[in-house]
Amino acid sequence: MKRALSLVGLAVLLCTLLTGCIGTSSSIARPNSAEPGSRLWYTIENPGGMTPQGLQVLRARLDERFAGVLVPENSQEAVRVKITVTRYYMRPGAARALVGIMAGKDRVLSTVQVLDPVTGEELGRLNVESGNATAVGSAGGLLRGHADEIADFVLAGGALDAPKGDPTMPAAEQAPQPGQMK
Repeated sequence: MKRALSLVGLAVLLCTLLTGCIGTSSSIARPNSAEPGSRLWYTIENPGGMTPQGLQVLRARLDERFAGVLVPENSQEAVRVKITVTRYYMRPGAARALVGIMAGKDRVLSTVQVLDPVTGEELGRLNVESGNATAVGSAGGLLRGHADEIADFVLAGGALDAPKGDPTMPAAEQAPQPGQMK
């Protein structure tokens, strides 16, 4: 009985540790001062060596997320979003499945700049890091999460620090936001 409980405890501990190793984090180097919902176009520079398949997944997710505001490249009135992939490493699927963390860590690092359409001045900058050290997950899932982090920053514009909730509804009737007690 003790051994069974020990094995269950060990399994729970391992699952907790492994799920903590997957994810995307970002640091805002300069808050995005572009208007929320601004029309935009984007470019991806790839000195980090992302594979063509990886770029395809990243672009597909960004196109999906930017669908309502995306305009043709070099549009004069639209904000330019410059995405620079600075580091890219994905373990082969077999290595991920067979040896997990011992095969290294999947990692994507990018810098995102939001640029004024007229002056080219930087309106916002975000550093994004996505990683997975476990045998769980896929390269596609990691890249979609990376693209989501980029899109969240770009689409929020200057509203990133704006209060959440419905401005037409009294505060007492609104659902609590994460980290807020009701």
